Amino acid sequence: MFYWKNAIVLIAMLAFACLPTLALARSNWERKAITKLAAVAALVACMTVSFLPMTLCQILFGVLLLLCLERRVPMVASYLFFLIWTPAAAGHLVVAGAYFVPLKPVISFSLALLAGYLLNPHMRLHRKFNRSDLYLTAFLLIFSICVSLRDNGTGAARNMVTYALPYLLSYHVLSRTRIERPELVLRILVFAAAAAGFLCTFEMIRVWPIYSGLAPLKGLWVLVDTPEMMLIRGGFFRAFGPFSHPLAGSSVLGMSGVALYCLFRLRGPNPALYLMGAGILLGLFATVSRTGIVALVVGLVTVQLLRRRYGMVMLIMGAGLVVILGLPALSNHDTEVTGAYRLALLLGVPKALGSHLIFGYREATASGLLDAFVQGQGIVDLVNIYLAITVMGGIASLIPYLLFLGSTIGQYRALRRAKPDNDQLLLAQACVGMQAGFMVAGAFMGAWATSMIISMLCIAMIVALRGEVAMAAVGQRKKAAPAIEPILGGETLPAPR
Repeated sequence: MFYWKNAIVLIAMLAFACLPTLALARSNWERKAITKLAAVAALVACMTVSFLPMTLCQILFGVLLLLCLERRVPMVASYLFFLIWTPAAAGHLVVAGAYFVPLKPVISFSLALLAGYLLNPHMRLHRKFNRSDLYLTAFLLIFSICVSLRDNGTGAARNMVTYALPYLLSYHVLSRTRIERPELVLRILVFAAAAAGFLCTFEMIRVWPIYSGLAPLKGLWVLVDTPEMMLIRGGFFRAFGPFSHPLAGSSVLGMSGVALYCLFRLRGPNPALYLMGAGILLGLFATVSRTGIVALVVGLVTVQLLRRRYGMVMLIMGAGLVVILGLPALSNHDTEVTGAYRLALLLGVPKALGSHLIFGYREATASGLLDAFVQGQGIVDLVNIYLAITVMGGIASLIPYLLFLGSTIGQYRALRRAKPDNDQLLLAQACVGMQAGFMVAGAFMGAWATSMIISMLCIAMIVALRGEVAMAAVGQRKKAAPAIEPILGGETLPAPR
């Protein structure tokens, strides 16, 4: 069985985003690489809406990512493309305790990255262990231990594989791979976001969630089919696209808008960039969520602060406030109820946890401890990354995570002191902007979504750029070192007795 109508729509949206990306290519090999990515992405979409079992699909997704790793294309670019376009790549319902599939795509992707790192020694980048590595490793290990305190050995192993393994592998592998073409990373990231944005726009116009109804097709009745919820706000259908939830899609598209701006700074005015930007913005509005708008505004403001353009900072902040407060689809009773619910969560959940606040209490929802916060869909929706981490892993997990996020600016300053190229600097500024947008928008969305992985990769890219610049500086010093010639015919000293 095969949902061929869904496949046609997916391929059409992908092709619509691929054409302007090809127009931005600088050489024939770049066009071939982008075409290869688009063809593989179409295959991923077709396998998702086919009868193939979900577990087999995840394995094949990892194999396809491994086949797309090329020497001239940065590994992080291919990974970001797969991460954004693959349906629910990082999505699972933490609160409900139900996973979308037994094997999440992010797990197979991380294993594919490790295999690609081992098979391609020319991509490796040797660098020192830094504090960002320490903070992330501590956060993932402490969190995995805290959520496993009341589990048996099998449950603890599953938690370690679910949380620690994929994110540790992805970060440490990609922070140790070369980024020789920073502009290509931004271009491929914007390509994936534009394709997802076009898909979200189509879903909202036709009120047709493309990835719905997969449970009977796959024969997997435990599959959590979130698009079937048909979330409505202000009379508009909230598009999902390839994401697990409109909030996740909104945040990713908002962060991608920051990358688009930095790409615009590199390439200048271009009709292809305008078309891709329109796709991202339309998809952002199709999710009917202010989370992505917050991420976009904060990210752009951060980039302008790094460039010391204070007039643009005030202009962007003013425009952002007008958009956030003036959209009639968002400024209604539903939004007021949502805001009150989030405030009640922030004030009431820590009190409800009590003594479990330090190490968390994963069973808080199942035990009825948080029944006072059940919302309209019948679940406790922890729409706050920091609060969700505290509930599951406690403050012991939250502290190293905040330190990890805060290390972004330190890594950027160290890179700035190393005097990188313009392309490298703009990629780093895009990473800092996306990270800042994520940190603020994280107070309005759930944990362990695609945007959370992208935020980890932002630091990984800055760390990799530091290693790249350091290697280039060492090479230049070796070339500039003067050759010392031996002195011939000079006076010979007597040999010591």
